[in-house]
Amino acid sequence: MSQENVELVRQSYEAWNRGDLDWVLDHITPDFEWRTAHLFPDTEAVYRGRGEFRQFWNTVREPWETFLIEVERIEPIGDDRVLALLRFHGRGREGVDVNLEYATLLTIENGMGTLNVGFADWQSALEAAGLSE
Repeated sequence: MSQENVELVRQSYEAWNRGDLDWVLDHITPDFEWRTAHLFPDTEAVYRGRGEFRQFWNTVREPWETFLIEVERIEPIGDDRVLALLRFHGRGREGVDVNLEYATLLTIENGMGTLNVGFADWQSALEAAGLSE
C-alpha cells in the first residue's frame, strides 16, 4: 500500500500544479484536515472538510500569477503516511518571485487523504516522521 500512497501524493501535487481542485477534492475524505505550515498570509492554522479546504485553495492561490510545487522527495512512512519534501516557486501578481522549501506529512486511508500536516522546513518534517537527512 505504501507505494500506492506515494503515487497518490505525487498525483496530488500534479493536480495542484495544473489547478485541478476537483481532482484533489475527489481524493480526500469529507472530514479531511489540512494543518498549514503558516507560510502564506491570510491563511488559518487548520482547515477541516472539503469546504474549508476549497477556501484554503482559493486563498493561497489568489495572489499568485504563477504557482508551482516541485516535489523534491517523497518517502513512505509505514503503511498509511507519506512524507513529501517540496519546493514552492511562485510569481506574485505584484511581480515578486518566491522560492521556498517546505514539507508535508500526509495520512492516507483506503486511497483517500485524511490528514495533511505542513512544516515550514524539511528538518522539522523529517523529525516528525522519525527520519533524518
